[in-house]
Amino acid sequence: MADVGAYLVIRSHAPDAAFREFRDAVSARYPLEGTARLHEVSLLEPGSVAAHTMVVAFADREAARAAYTEMPVGLIGQPSPPLVLLTGAVPPEGLPDPAIPTRANVAPVKADGPVLMIIEGTASDQVRMERYRNILLPMMFDLGSYYVVFDLGGSVEVLAGAWDEAIFAISRWPSRSAAESFWLSSRYQNDAIPLRLSVGRFEVALIPETPAEMKDLLP
Repeated sequence: MADVGAYLVIRSHAPDAAFREFRDAVSARYPLEGTARLHEVSLLEPGSVAAHTMVVAFADREAARAAYTEMPVGLIGQPSPPLVLLTGAVPPEGLPDPAIPTRANVAPVKADGPVLMIIEGTASDQVRMERYRNILLPMMFDLGSYYVVFDLGGSVEVLAGAWDEAIFAISRWPSRSAAESFWLSSRYQNDAIPLRLSVGRFEVALIPETPAEMKDLLP
């Protein structure tokens, strides 16, 4: 698969049949990084809201915008309009801060049904969040997880729907068990989460990654 420079993240509460029709139409033309019908979405953070979800990969933002205009979004327009976000991807060379796990600096781990963890929210205390990340990031390295999206600066574009968060990230985990063991671990639950509970609000969900053999070349 060619380098990915941008993603469209699409969420919908449309009827299941309508979402499946939309998903099939999109996947026939564009590579899906991950997708989940409503019942396939695993919610990790209390208060998170499940929705049909698709993460679609593109070479760059311009290609993603052009593709969005051609997608049959009307199929998933009821009972409410979908949420469509456009975000940049972590570049192949990684990020300037080597403490942040990316594909460039995480040792490959054998994948067994990899999943994507979608994180979004807002935090008001950067000092506490830095302490939180000092626990979180080493755990990700140890488990072979890394970010494919890491946006703390508000560069996410809202193409449809309403969304007003400051943080948006997608991390890739080599298996569902790795993601869940991280989330349920004593270190994360007892040491990390309390640091952000009083200073932030987040939603976190897991969806399956599209198997590598099913990913097409970028348009």
